[in-house]
Amino acid sequence: MRLRSLLALPALAGLTLLATRVVPGRLRDGTTLLPSGWRIRPAGRSVSVGTLPMGLVTLSDGSLMVANNGYGPNGLMRIDPVKGAVVWEKKLPAWLGLARSGGQWRDTVWVSGAGTNRVYRLTWQGGMAWTLDSVALADTNARVFPGGIALVPRRGLVAVVGNQSDSVYLIDAATLARGGSVAVGRRPYGAVADSAHLYVSDWGDSTVSVIDLSASPPARRTTLFVGPHPSALALRGADLYVALAGANAVARVDLRTGSVVEQLAVALSPHAPTGSDPNALALSPDGRTLYVAMAGNNAVAVVRIGRTGMRVAGLVPVGWYPTAVATSADGRTLFVANGKGNGAGANRDGTYIGNVISGSVSIVPVPDDATLARYTRDVYALSPYSNARLRNVAADRPSARPPVRHVVYIIRENRTYDQVLGDVRGGANGDPELAIFNDSITPNAHAIARRWVVFDNFYVDGEVSADGHEWSDRAFAGDYNEKTWPQIYGHGRNWDLEDGDDLVNPHGAYLWDAARRKGLWVVNFGERSETDSGPGGSTHTKLSGLDSITVPSYPAFRLEIRDTTRARLFADSVASWDRQGRFPDLVFLWLPRDHTYGRAGGQPTPRSMVADNDLALGQVIERLSLSAAWSSLAVFVLEDDAQNGPDHVDAHRSVLLVASPYAKSGVVDSTFYTTSSVVRSIGQLL
Repeated sequence: MRLRSLLALPALAGLTLLATRVVPGRLRDGTTLLPSGWRIRPAGRSVSVGTLPMGLVTLSDGSLMVANNGYGPNGLMRIDPVKGAVVWEKKLPAWLGLARSGGQWRDTVWVSGAGTNRVYRLTWQGGMAWTLDSVALADTNARVFPGGIALVPRRGLVAVVGNQSDSVYLIDAATLARGGSVAVGRRPYGAVADSAHLYVSDWGDSTVSVIDLSASPPARRTTLFVGPHPSALALRGADLYVALAGANAVARVDLRTGSVVEQLAVALSPHAPTGSDPNALALSPDGRTLYVAMAGNNAVAVVRIGRTGMRVAGLVPVGWYPTAVATSADGRTLFVANGKGNGAGANRDGTYIGNVISGSVSIVPVPDDATLARYTRDVYALSPYSNARLRNVAADRPSARPPVRHVVYIIRENRTYDQVLGDVRGGANGDPELAIFNDSITPNAHAIARRWVVFDNFYVDGEVSADGHEWSDRAFAGDYNEKTWPQIYGHGRNWDLEDGDDLVNPHGAYLWDAARRKGLWVVNFGERSETDSGPGGSTHTKLSGLDSITVPSYPAFRLEIRDTTRARLFADSVASWDRQGRFPDLVFLWLPRDHTYGRAGGQPTPRSMVADNDLALGQVIERLSLSAAWSSLAVFVLEDDAQNGPDHVDAHRSVLLVASPYAKSGVVDSTFYTTSSVVRSIGQLL
């Protein structure tokens, strides 16, 4: 949904250069501009916590327990909502699962232990004292990765979802004795229970598994189809509410019939593309209101539940990427965990992107109708999205549309703007002290920028390669990717983001899918692919829509192979197309060697690898400029992310290059662009 188009702005011929430069951070109107192009102004008070908080529960004394589950140190933080401050913390392996049992100042908190395959039990002893014990859910070598937790007090059980084992595990709440496991659907996420049944959302199967707890042993009795990417669950009598992260909706299941009887759209508009990402639910104590955290809209939807069904009564603005929601016992206060807090900011010292973005917890008095109406207006005002902006600028303004019929889309790896172009003068906003890959290392990137456009206000939507390639290829990363890559990069979760299933890589959602549906000729050189080891290894991909158009002889992410070798292979294809008198409509070209080996011993230095990448880039542009297709060609060059370097503006600011006979020449464009701007521009051109 973050889709500002380059076509509406001065990257291509005939448009006026904007004079103002607006960068991420606090703005004069009191809002905060995010590197995504969205703005936030969270309601209520905000408390800073750790990275990617995903678990949130209230304790019997009214305080909060939040679980930090991101790249940085994992663990628990206890928040005093009156003081608006963290009053206790405990480092602990943790991911998603957090539940509270007991009461009367004798709370027990249950925590899923991520890659440890354990569930932790903390028992409050009063004051700041907690006792800690745990149990392993399976054998040491098993791949479980505990997720959501459901308590079944009438049976004395705790149910823990095994996100990577496709099972749910039952343990005795008193003794921690293991009570076996039950197979469920693919990549289960959350769980809720009544006295007789356990309901588990199958994140990867569009289903909810129903487990009969009265059976001996407990067994899965049925599977309910609910819709794409079911995540959080909430139970109200015979009604089960399911957040559908892949459908901008909440489903209501009548458990008496086992069918979806209502699906409520919660996006900012019924025409909005997938991306609102409803991913957390909380019922008010009276059961009449359902709060829905919408990660993609930086808002919580307030849904009234009545006799005739659900309706969205309004929206509450919160922080960046809300991931959990809860209410106080009296229902008067709303608590929201914001996975990415209040923005990113500069990392001039080179702080890694995973540690730059800290989460927050919003503490918001439940609004009355008038306040909710004002909050709703704020949410719409803060969003860059509107139905009008979905229009195709090129179609609406034919005179502004350049005669481009072919696009070459070059994706590189991990560099910030300042690292490469920080030394560019002429009014560009760079820091030459940070330009470690300056003009002497990357003369071709500098020449392309100076010849056409210096984009000094471009930001990648992704944080790392895991989500960065998703953003580069479809202008969205998705719930599963956003919530698992921090554990992969920071805490040892195995990489499962290229498995080809709809949970990770939704079928038909990519640029190449859209192009092929239009009957366009698409060729892929390495993007989202892997190459077999050994000389002459074949390149392939698990993505069904991409494999048939991937060049098998082009090496993907094998850094021992020079990018100049890749450029030569690409040039051979261009020569072949010229001989045939035809050129693909859309070409993906991955030049990955500016990723480098870092400081690994016995490997080429980063500067030599970046120089090789830059030379290859120059060779590619030179060969394309000599092609017969050049007169109707546009080349876009970006980094998939900016994770590996410093920038004095924002850790997401990165390098964008454009080469085309129709691009502006010799200008600095300080318009705010993102990865999604490039994806949208390519779509509009074709």
